[in-house]
Amino acid sequence: MTSVNPTESNVMLTVETLDRPEAATDEWLRLGVRIVVSGRDGANSQAVLQQVLALFWPSAELYDFYATPYPRLPEATVLRIAFDLPASYAAGVSGIVQSIGGSGWTVDIYEDGEQAACWKPEHGALRPLCEHFHSAEINLIPSSHLAAFRKSAGPRLLQ
Repeated sequence: MTSVNPTESNVMLTVETLDRPEAATDEWLRLGVRIVVSGRDGANSQAVLQQVLALFWPSAELYDFYATPYPRLPEATVLRIAFDLPASYAAGVSGIVQSIGGSGWTVDIYEDGEQAACWKPEHGALRPLCEHFHSAEINLIPSSHLAAFRKSAGPRLLQ
């Protein structure tokens, strides 16, 4: 279990991971999710964190997680969650956006294999996950594009 202190108010967010059968692989994808959650009491952030974790478990392995105050919006927190997915994950960023829900996502797919999506509360877009979801950025990056120190402890993923 991982605990993170996202604010000065000593609110702790927790991530609980379970053991699962794993198989080593050399090719994989890094999924980076950055979500701004309104309300700094911690409950909103914990709820969004648990929803995101549930969306990608058990096909993804949690790589990293942390939370920090969001300077542009008083009483908001930024959740940064990184997962490792098997290279065989065929749905891409469009599938990830579909899993998270909402409407009004902007999706970019680049020639080098990287994919990105962002969501902002504009033009009547339906809010993903919950009313505390303020904005989000998603990046899906092939492991070959990562710096060596970011992939040195490569994941052990189900294929």
